[in-house]
Amino acid sequence: MKKLFFVAMAAVAMTFGSCTDNKPAPVVEPEQEEIEVISTDSLATVLEAADSTQLGSLLQTVQEQIENLKNVDPAKAKEYLANVQAFLKENAEKIKAVVGTGTIASLVDQVTSLPEIEVPDVVDAAQEAVEGAAADVADKAAEAAEGAKEAVTEKVEEVKDAANEKVQDAKDAAANAVDNAADKLKGAIGR
Repeated sequence: MKKLFFVAMAAVAMTFGSCTDNKPAPVVEPEQEEIEVISTDSLATVLEAADSTQLGSLLQTVQEQIENLKNVDPAKAKEYLANVQAFLKENAEKIKAVVGTGTIASLVDQVTSLPEIEVPDVVDAAQEAVEGAAADVADKAAEAAEGAKEAVTEKVEEVKDAANEKVQDAKDAAANAVDNAADKLKGAIGR
């Protein structure tokens, strides 16, 4: 009985031993390339100089920077676009006086009418990542528990088989002892 108890305790110890504190590695975000943007002060300086060619060049660069920022840092792109659009709307009369109508005027209209940039919901993305990690951990824990359960069941079966063998051996030995005693008793009575 003690052997069965020790085997069961060993199986329980193995079960707890397989449950290590496996924490997932912290997520390291790649370093983001810092994209320099044209300030509205630069646009104001060019506007004051009444240089329509330079203003057109700056606005093309602004469009490119917004597109680049959308991929790298949507929140910064949204803020930058809002600042540029506010500047263009506030200075619409000065801009029309400098550029008139034509290619640069249509470029100003394009930048002014760019749609608002959608910023992904970081909380939802983080929650999805946590749920995915939790599901992985739960799956691995279930697999480990199932493996431990199988190991314990196997050990219990081995102990049962060994105990049954010992019981059978004891029964056989007792039966032989009874047979021997009966034979001796018969021999003693038959004399």
